[in-house]
Amino acid sequence: MKTNFLIGFAILGLSLASAKSYEISVDSVSKVGDVQLQPGAYKVTFDGTKVKFTNEESGKSVEATGTVEQNNKAKFDATALETVQKDGVTTVNEIDLGGTRTDIKFQ
Repeated sequence: MKTNFLIGFAILGLSLASAKSYEISVDSVSKVGDVQLQPGAYKVTFDGTKVKFTNEESGKSVEATGTVEQNNKAKFDATALETVQKDGVTTVNEIDLGGTRTDIKFQ
């Protein structure tokens, strides 16, 4: 019984440890995939192609679909957004995740 409890606790700990989050700041209304982010600070998590943006002030979340890629270059120094502004609309094309070689690309 005690062994089953410890194994279950270890599995729970591993699943929580793998759910790393990254913080971003959005200065203006921005389109990410098919969702729109209002200005503010967000916590970003991802699982496969599902990318979740949680507003740190309100706690509300939205999800977008992205492509997670590993690059062969050096690790990114900081988490950063790559954006394009066209016709007055800011679109996030990519998020580089600080401390990793991982980036998330959006259509």
